[in-house]
Amino acid sequence: MPAYNEANYIGSVVLQARHYADEIIVADDGSKDRTADIAALAGASVIRHERNQGKGAAIRSILAEAIKRNADVLVIMDADAQHDPREIPPLIKAVTEGADLVIGSRSLGRENIPTYRKLGQKVLSSLTGTLSKAKVSDTESGFRALSRKAISAMQLKESGFAIEAEMISEAAAKGLKIVEVPITAIYTKDGS
Repeated sequence: MPAYNEANYIGSVVLQARHYADEIIVADDGSKDRTADIAALAGASVIRHERNQGKGAAIRSILAEAIKRNADVLVIMDADAQHDPREIPPLIKAVTEGADLVIGSRSLGRENIPTYRKLGQKVLSSLTGTLSKAKVSDTESGFRALSRKAISAMQLKESGFAIEAEMISEAAAKGLKIVEVPITAIYTKDGS
């Protein structure tokens, strides 16, 4: 989980995710609150960035750690409680069935997405699809799973939120199998 100032949510998200994963890694991206402390208390291994470098930098740190630990499957999810950890198993299942990059799609999910988010997702998905030649309905979803092959193949450079689109472009360019599974999303007032 990449996290920046998520002290209000991180403990709960880590505790819930622990039911579905062997290990939880939180990349605290220079938070000014107690995000790192709470994540550790909830049982996560914490990577700390001294200063805020952006979501992409946090994800790159997580990928490097997954390579060190020789992970079979890496699930990435946002730390702001937007994703339901109970939906981790379908992402993992898609990897075990042969996918390399699995994207949790809010567009395919059952949740009612606010209109302004639908429009933004549609525009960004269209642009990413044009650039990468990959057909993905929700390119900006932060809820993803990667196979061991994808973990080691990703050569990501983005530091900010463009990391999600770059990941799709990298996977498509390297011939990795990309699939989507439906997910729900929870939108909070103070979420990103």
